[in-house]
Amino acid sequence: MNIFETRHFREFKVVLTVLGLWPPQPPLQRNCARFFVILAILSILTVKVIFFNLKIINFKNIKNFVAIVHLVSLTKYLNWIFNADKLKKIFIHIERDGKTLEVSKDVEIMESWMNRIRLSSASYASIIFTILGIFFLAPAVPKILDIAVPLNESRPLVMLYQTEYFVDEEEYYIYILLHAYMSVSVSIIILVYFDVLLGTHVHHACAMFTILRSYLETIHLDICKATDSKKSEMLKRKIIDCIKIHKNTLEFADELEASYSTAWFIMLTLCTFVITLTGTVAVMKLDNPMEATKFVSFSLGNVCHLYYTTFQAQMIIEESEAVFYSVYFSDWYDFPPKYQRLLIPIMMRSKTPCSISAGSIFVLSMDLFSSVIQKAMSFFTLISSMR
Repeated sequence: MNIFETRHFREFKVVLTVLGLWPPQPPLQRNCARFFVILAILSILTVKVIFFNLKIINFKNIKNFVAIVHLVSLTKYLNWIFNADKLKKIFIHIERDGKTLEVSKDVEIMESWMNRIRLSSASYASIIFTILGIFFLAPAVPKILDIAVPLNESRPLVMLYQTEYFVDEEEYYIYILLHAYMSVSVSIIILVYFDVLLGTHVHHACAMFTILRSYLETIHLDICKATDSKKSEMLKRKIIDCIKIHKNTLEFADELEASYSTAWFIMLTLCTFVITLTGTVAVMKLDNPMEATKFVSFSLGNVCHLYYTTFQAQMIIEESEAVFYSVYFSDWYDFPPKYQRLLIPIMMRSKTPCSISAGSIFVLSMDLFSSVIQKAMSFFTLISSMR
């Protein structure tokens, strides 16, 4: 099976190529793409930093939080670049696993997991880009109102960002707005597809664990059809195949953890800060529904971002743990003792599930997501009671 020819990877390859992150693409093309992506992010961060140095930062303005989105995206993109060799190994591992899938049942399992990540990533991207679209509409509202409900004078222009270009903002409004649209789009695309790439890798690992479980659960059924002279050899070969799949999938999970751990420690800190602060300001602005809605939308976007990743990480925990029960509920008691002992390492290792951590400190899981949301809600409640 050629996994890279599946529908999900064909669509995904286009985005990674544009971002300069598809491993097989030519070095010149890759470096040029990376240069323009980093330039786009740094160009907007520069004018934001200049503005922050010249003006007093008002945390009650939603536009001041957009800079954090660029910081998160830059963190993700640099993580991709610094871990390019590790990510290349992950893709090689995926390709190698795909070539080993020759049984139709194994191919169906892999395709099923790939369809799941394609649907979940499409839903996630739709939510994030919808929020982005609402954010993009803000500068257009005055222009639309000038046409629909004209006044004696034009309404004030609305800037997508609070920035400082050292030029007349009204005269260069269109150019400033186009720059803002471009930079936000690049940052959001990186933010979304970094998470989708993580989800893709997680789903591949989960697919391999599911294939392993299907082998373990049916291992006795496969050999009982053979003659007595062949049973012992078939059983040994089946168990060895299971050990190899388990070993390779654990190596893949370790490479996955090493590639994302540092970046997610930084992102978890930033996400927690933004969710808490934007939610708090939203509570403080309940008397202004329009402003409160902007903060709630921004906060919900960060919650969706955190939920999507922790949900993916939870899946690899559950699927790797399930291997233990597949061995336990198999017909191992009918095997000769020497073959029973071959299954013990699989059971022992499966008691410690695979996981993705944030800086080897916090394990990304639904428990962590609940903990972050609970702490944020506690703070919201405290602020509300003080108003």
